[in-house]
Amino acid sequence: MKKKLLSILLGLTIMCMITACGKENNVANEEGEAVAVETETAVDEEASVETDESQDTITVVDQNDMTATIKANPERLVTTALPLPSIYALIGSPIEYLVGVHPGSTSAIENSVMAAMYPELSGIADNFIDGTDINVEELLKLEPDVVLYWAEYLEQYEAMTNAGINAVGVKTQAEGDVLTTLESWLEIMGEIFGDSGNVDAVIEYGRQIEEEIKEKTAQIAEEDKPKVLYLYNHSSEDISVSGSGHYGDYWINAGGGINAAAEISGTASVNMEQIYEWDPDIIILTTFTETMPEDLYNNTIDGQDWSTISAVANGKVYKEPLGVYRWFPPSGDAPLMLKWMAQTLNPDLFTYDMKEEIKAYYEEFYNYSLTDDQVEGILSADPEAAKGAGFGGSANK
Repeated sequence: MKKKLLSILLGLTIMCMITACGKENNVANEEGEAVAVETETAVDEEASVETDESQDTITVVDQNDMTATIKANPERLVTTALPLPSIYALIGSPIEYLVGVHPGSTSAIENSVMAAMYPELSGIADNFIDGTDINVEELLKLEPDVVLYWAEYLEQYEAMTNAGINAVGVKTQAEGDVLTTLESWLEIMGEIFGDSGNVDAVIEYGRQIEEEIKEKTAQIAEEDKPKVLYLYNHSSEDISVSGSGHYGDYWINAGGGINAAAEISGTASVNMEQIYEWDPDIIILTTFTETMPEDLYNNTIDGQDWSTISAVANGKVYKEPLGVYRWFPPSGDAPLMLKWMAQTLNPDLFTYDMKEEIKAYYEEFYNYSLTDDQVEGILSADPEAAKGAGFGGSANK
């Protein structure tokens, strides 16, 4: 009996020991799993740090299909493409991140409302480029995180990349379609700065105005549309016009006119004999030229007689406006240019109050209240703004 009792007690003891060992193992296993989880978590956190480190740079594919690996959230932007400072202002990033521009951008800034809107741009560096020639040593002094340049100037790309400068190229899209080009540039800026600001709203508004105008101009018979000549660059030495596939062609067609120089592709220099043959009903002068309507009315240009041209004889020579930038190429003011052009070409069909349109637009998209004098300045562009704007080639825009 005692032996039986001892056996039972021994069995119970062994079972308890086994159970206890099991619990210890379970605890050990749980602790081991916990440690494993903690270790795994630590690894994940380390991977997260590495991921964050990898996000210190971003890769951008430019409009030459070239890639550039640049600093994420760059704080030092340089532009050699003239319209880009005004477009950058739309995306909402700090304006002081813009540290260098082309002299042609400077002249537009200093002689437009842009100077009052963004006083931080006063004295901005522009000595690193002369025409299309980049001074790499001066550019390096600006320590740019990225340079936005005209994609067709591959010699600039090579000079910059050889010096270790990140360069992203932009160029005209869809045969001079201004809104499509603007949208593509804003998309690249959005990728670079991670913010699109008012981009979507501006493009949507522009497309809406484009359709609104198109519906009305579709009612005009082809023979009733005005024949329009867009003087791109002009002086006593040169008469350059905007032909098909260029910004002027887009504006003329969008406004319900016929491009008198449509037989020319892009931009080209012509002589007065060609102008006489075209005999345009309306002439538009860009703000890339210092020429004003009065110069044609008064025949003040040496070696040129404009007196017999219909547009001049009938007082229909107009200087395009200058807002945050020249209104000829893509700019943040592109929807306003659509309205101005439609009304200029077909005043019987369009009755926009451009002063009120401009005020409302700047209030909504730039959060800036224009004075009456500033609005007048936009509609009466200062010829001084043309200085430094020209540098030859099809990218002079």
